[in-house]
Amino acid sequence: MTLHFEHNLQQALENIQAEGYHHILVHKEEQERDTYSSCEIIEKYADAKHELVEIINQYYPSLNFDLINWINKNENDEVSYFLNEAGSNVLNHSEFKAPHKFHLWFGKKGFILGVEQKGKTFNAEKVHHQRLKENEGAAFNFFRNSKSKIFFNDSKNTKTIFMEFGF
Repeated sequence: MTLHFEHNLQQALENIQAEGYHHILVHKEEQERDTYSSCEIIEKYADAKHELVEIINQYYPSLNFDLINWINKNENDEVSYFLNEAGSNVLNHSEFKAPHKFHLWFGKKGFILGVEQKGKTFNAEKVHHQRLKENEGAAFNFFRNSKSKIFFNDSKNTKTIFMEFGF
């Protein structure tokens, strides 16, 4: 199982031997999207994901991630899957229907991605164990089968989902 309910960011930072950090703010307002603000936020969300992938590929030139791999169902591209599945969950299920921020920590032995939401938290353990929202997306299926470590800032009151990608 690749879902780690006890793993934390400090442990992950030590595992990758962290040496840098970057974040991209997507949505700072604590208000729900509506028909007037959706397009702008979806565009920021898409741009942020592309920017993260570009930064990773530049920082680690031997890697070649591409968001199109999620559409093409290439599950070997865990970065593409993580950003799309976690981001989609936030767009559909978070209180403000938009990611607040994407996080990226660089390390000598890997990197960590994080998708953060504002507003109400969710219980990741309950979603996993009761297989909630199973028919609405594949995020927790991906999380369960990922080769990378998937963990949470707090598994019972989750605001940020992380992926630790190791070399």
